[in-house]
Amino acid sequence: MSVYMTGDIHGNPSRFYDLKYFCLDHPDIEWVVCLGDVGLNYYGKDYPREMFIKNVADSIPAKLFCIHGNHERRPSETEGYQEIEVTDGAIRGPMLWSHEHPNQYFAIDGAIYVIQTSERTLNALVCGGAYSVDKYYRLQRGWNWWPDEQPSELTKGLVRLMATRYPIDIMLTHTCPLRFEPKELFLNGIDQSTVDTSTEEFFDDLYEQFPADHKPMWYFGHFHGDKYTDDYVMLYRDIIELK
Repeated sequence: MSVYMTGDIHGNPSRFYDLKYFCLDHPDIEWVVCLGDVGLNYYGKDYPREMFIKNVADSIPAKLFCIHGNHERRPSETEGYQEIEVTDGAIRGPMLWSHEHPNQYFAIDGAIYVIQTSERTLNALVCGGAYSVDKYYRLQRGWNWWPDEQPSELTKGLVRLMATRYPIDIMLTHTCPLRFEPKELFLNGIDQSTVDTSTEEFFDDLYEQFPADHKPMWYFGHFHGDKYTDDYVMLYRDIIELK
């Protein structure tokens, strides 16, 4: 069984259907890592739109491993999620999960996951979240925005600790270290001096913390583009195998 990855889905039913048919064409897929803004927790549990989106995602014949983005709520126990320990399969570690949608799993920031790919075993460190450049646009229109969209200082401290205690092979995040930002994809009309880059700066410092001879490969979404380098992979619409 294999692990694949993709970028921001934003609760788009057509993207979920595309992913469903992709998985049907690749029956070896056990997990699909979604690098933030998957959109399964946006409207609220009692909203028909959210239930419709989750039901569409239910039809995907693979398990979804969802990193937290900045256009979605953090899963919570008050909405029926519980923390479980996944101990078998290609991705193992603590996750938030609900029996109502059993193929939808949510990563916990600061946790390390053991991922068995078709070629090797990887230690993956997760830290989701990012700043929303459309924050005030959403607030002015009464659209959802969450003040805990970025990792807290407590979470950052945990991530730093994990990065020093364990050998980290890959990073799974929503945004990226400041050095990797794809400036060519920045939105026109956004004054970049007003953008809070504290999460990207934190990731930049974290990147420096890793040994020079064992820098983790960094996987992220957020910027709505697909890009491949020797140091990082940025995903949006592409669906790729993690090897």
